[in-house]
Amino acid sequence: MTDYPQLRQRLDEEGIEWIDLRAPDLVGRLRHITLPASRFTEECAARGIGFDASNYGYCQVSGSDMVLVPDLDTAYVEERDGERLLVLMGDVREATTGEPSPMDPRRVVRRAEAHLREAGIADEVLVSPEFEFYLFEEALFSSGRARATCEVVPFEGAEHRDRPEEALGRRSAYHAAPPQDALFSLRNAMTREIEAAGIPVKYHHHEVGPFGQHEIELGFDRLARMADVTLIVKSLVRNVAAEAGLTATFLPKPLFGEAGSGLHLHQYLRKGGRNLFRGETGLSPLALAYVGGLLTHGASLMALTNPSTNSYRRLVPGFEAPVHFVFGAANRSAAVRVPTYAKGNESD
Repeated sequence: MTDYPQLRQRLDEEGIEWIDLRAPDLVGRLRHITLPASRFTEECAARGIGFDASNYGYCQVSGSDMVLVPDLDTAYVEERDGERLLVLMGDVREATTGEPSPMDPRRVVRRAEAHLREAGIADEVLVSPEFEFYLFEEALFSSGRARATCEVVPFEGAEHRDRPEEALGRRSAYHAAPPQDALFSLRNAMTREIEAAGIPVKYHHHEVGPFGQHEIELGFDRLARMADVTLIVKSLVRNVAAEAGLTATFLPKPLFGEAGSGLHLHQYLRKGGRNLFRGETGLSPLALAYVGGLLTHGASLMALTNPSTNSYRRLVPGFEAPVHFVFGAANRSAAVRVPTYAKGNESD
């Protein structure tokens, strides 16, 4: 647990001038408000900062006052444009009562974890996300009443910029090595910032798409922690790319006819330090029931996991995307895949 005196001491010792308080809006975009460190008093840390929640999508304009209360355990230092910020994720609370808002995503995930414990099913959910994304030199968009256009300029594959159709299907860039992996150093820079934020990285590599697709994979941690981490990692990737003059996108299918980007989520339940998904010869009965729940409720879950038309453009055969609503071992076309190389360890 981190308390206010610890943070205050860090602010003073490291000469940090700014507090950056962040929270997701209703569609998952990260918002932030910045205040001078001198105004970050113990009372401010406890009571939070008032904000207009209607612009976050949490309520209507009438009665839109809510409070963003910092979670001190999420603190990390980030440097942007030469400024060092102490970043804190925040909880959305009702202004009148101080109670957590039922719309707050962080509250929702905590309730899910609490239900598992209260039902005696498990102590915690462990997840490990894979972040796939493209890096472009430029992304141009235009939209009008009679016309809508989109053009992206890849940083990689420059020899095919004017005739990208010549490169379609030519090769896979999966685990490509330098010099083909032209942005290897930039991924290193991203990884350094992610780890400086207290987030261990498992590995990073070039993904299948030859026009600049990349992946950064993390290790396992608790569900609530990884919900915050997902927002933090995406923010850091976009910022490091922007500072290099590039555009990072996690859009599921930014290029027609090329590999799409997913957000694969490795997951299991743990109780008493034991992996509950590991059976004697394979998956445990609980793991099979868990998979059955994912498949049973999968159509409803897709409203959250696949919220845009572009999400469904990714779900086509031939690109290692999940096009079958089944589960299977080592099958990347299945909605739920059981990796055959996993042995039930957190390092898998």
